[in-house]
Amino acid sequence: MNSHMTDNHHAGIFDCRPILCVDSVARSIDYYVNVLGFRLGWAWSNEEQRFLQAGETAEPGFALVAIGHVQIMLSQRSQGAPGMWLHLDVETAEQVDALHESWARNSARIDEPPFVRPWGMYEMRVHDPDGHVLRVSSSPRSA
Repeated sequence: MNSHMTDNHHAGIFDCRPILCVDSVARSIDYYVNVLGFRLGWAWSNEEQRFLQAGETAEPGFALVAIGHVQIMLSQRSQGAPGMWLHLDVETAEQVDALHESWARNSARIDEPPFVRPWGMYEMRVHDPDGHVLRVSSSPRSA
């Protein structure tokens, strides 16, 4: 490890919010909020150069969605490429199962239901309308 990469030189970095390139921010907000249960933090109109208020019909070009402490930014046809993978940590296998059940009921695009992977994690894979993959995993159930 390089000496300039030590932990005491972290330059104040405290969080990471991935930015996903999506074809339609409005469609992605609908999927993340109404199917996966995220909440909308805010939406920005590129055209009007301002934050949108709840219920406005202007098209958002950028937005932030959140679930728990996890925040994801959505950018319309910019900042990245479709097909990014995100790993979401869940505390228990029972919670993974509950997410799977809820998301399946809401017609989420589930690629693989939860099962124990060769590397020991209990994991499911879900994708969004733009092909981004959410790997959702926890430790397996205790024997």
